[in-house]
Amino acid sequence: MVKAKLTKQFVDALEPDADPRKRLTVWDTELPGFGLTVTPPGVRGGCVKSYIVQYRPGGRGTPTRRITIGRHGAEWQPATARAEAAELMRQRRTGVDPFEERKRRRQAEIDAREQTEQAEKVARRFEYVAFRAEFVDRYAKPNQARSWKQTEAALRDLDGKFAGQRVDLLARDDISSGLSELKRRSPSAAIAAHKALRKLYNWANSETLFSWHPMREMSAPAKTKVRARVLSGAELKVIWEAAGDLGYPFGLMYQVILCTGLRLTDVSEATWGEYHSEHEALIIRAERMKRHPHDVRGDFLVPLNLSAVAIIEAIREAPVRYSPALAKGNRPIFTTSGKAPVKGFSYSKAALDAKIKEKLGAPLPHWTTHDLRRTMATAMQPLGVPPSIIDRLQDHRDKEQSKTALHYQHWDYVEEKRDAAKLYGQYLAGVIFGAKEYEPLVRKVSFRLEREDE
Repeated sequence: MVKAKLTKQFVDALEPDADPRKRLTVWDTELPGFGLTVTPPGVRGGCVKSYIVQYRPGGRGTPTRRITIGRHGAEWQPATARAEAAELMRQRRTGVDPFEERKRRRQAEIDAREQTEQAEKVARRFEYVAFRAEFVDRYAKPNQARSWKQTEAALRDLDGKFAGQRVDLLARDDISSGLSELKRRSPSAAIAAHKALRKLYNWANSETLFSWHPMREMSAPAKTKVRARVLSGAELKVIWEAAGDLGYPFGLMYQVILCTGLRLTDVSEATWGEYHSEHEALIIRAERMKRHPHDVRGDFLVPLNLSAVAIIEAIREAPVRYSPALAKGNRPIFTTSGKAPVKGFSYSKAALDAKIKEKLGAPLPHWTTHDLRRTMATAMQPLGVPPSIIDRLQDHRDKEQSKTALHYQHWDYVEEKRDAAKLYGQYLAGVIFGAKEYEPLVRKVSFRLEREDE
């Protein structure tokens, strides 16, 4: 056993044991149990000098326990290491095992670090921008196939107010304030954000991610404005003529929408595989329809009136160049590339409005493509078409159908839908082409619409 008074000069000059397999230990002559170890040299270095303290936790006859205080260097010198060793010995005399105490403190530090890391992880996850992205990926995309982008955009409108804040800690007043600020810019955007944010909290609560729901019974920041624009016969006529001047593909696409009351994407994404000339109908694949993910209705059959059939047949005779790699059934009816359906609807709508302005000498009062759909549904009412058939023509759920009927009654009223489409086609023939035999239909619709405006 090597003993010596541990001083800086002594420790600095100390060399490893002559036996390269042994660790050298030197015990301090001033404080029993305090010492220094020197590791042997090796291929990975060595000669590491560390201060130690050794004691028997259970008194005489029990195994010794050794604690490393630290390496010799800037932090630990003989004097500071000896003082630390004396403190550990004092703890031992009071009944505290320094080894176990150090182990407990180390575990406490590990636990505290893990808790901090977990808290930081939770904070990063629940930060508004990060959590809205998770909500969109996990809920909106799987359950809102056609509208998740609108949900994402509505939530993004609140980034400027809530970015950097935790969504699970947002106060009700903060949310109300954020929606009020958004309302000043755009009431419709505020309504959409309110709806999307409430859905986010509903989902988070249902997934038990957190239980805080500050939006329960929170009123919308503004009232939803009922869309009421119904186009007159004269307006339909000028839109039809301007669309004809615009030509293929966009102009003829707008004409088909005008004839059928279908949604923009229902028509723009239509393929030749969905067109059935022998039945004068489009049969749109179920996955393309704007429906709830759990909706069990199948493909949507759309009877076409004579004007719609004539447009599509004319397109079929036109020399549209398609990509040879595209199967015939997958070829889009309306395309500019021959590979994919048309895009750029803002541009095409602006071009159509420009054509309308040329014809009228002034722009048409604000209208949207969706107004063509509302116009068809509204005009069919004075024409005597039952609301349930109008709903089926527009792929809306029949509100009068019971839950039991949903399981047992799967007839789609094809003939009734065909008669209604034909009747609307006759009305259009009267307002657009001035067909004399359909003037009674035009007068009936015009009278009802004029009475509604009063």
